[in-house]
Amino acid sequence: MRSAKPKKISNNNKPPADQFSLGTILFNAKERRLIVNENIIELTGTETRLLLIFAQSPNQTIERSRLQKEIWEDEGVIVGRSLDMFISKLRKKLEVDPNIKIVVIRGKGYKLDIGA
Repeated sequence: MRSAKPKKISNNNKPPADQFSLGTILFNAKERRLIVNENIIELTGTETRLLLIFAQSPNQTIERSRLQKEIWEDEGVIVGRSLDMFISKLRKKLEVDPNIKIVVIRGKGYKLDIGA
């Protein structure tokens, strides 16, 4: 007797798990790119991992230590200013939409602020 596998029901209204809509920007984590008005902005692997953490928790403060741990723990060395450098690079790439900002939460971490 064959066992029936459950069929995956596709929901066309929901983007794939590796795609996020951030204001007017479409973030495709799998392809490591931002798509804005059919323009493509390439992301590095580290920028993608960092933005993915923010995209999964928009408008929520993410502790600096968590970001450092999740991004650089595998490499064994955490360089204090590396996070700031990558945040700065992401900010430049996201500035195509003025409603999307990565803001500093002083003494805590950062937040991907998606305004109206």
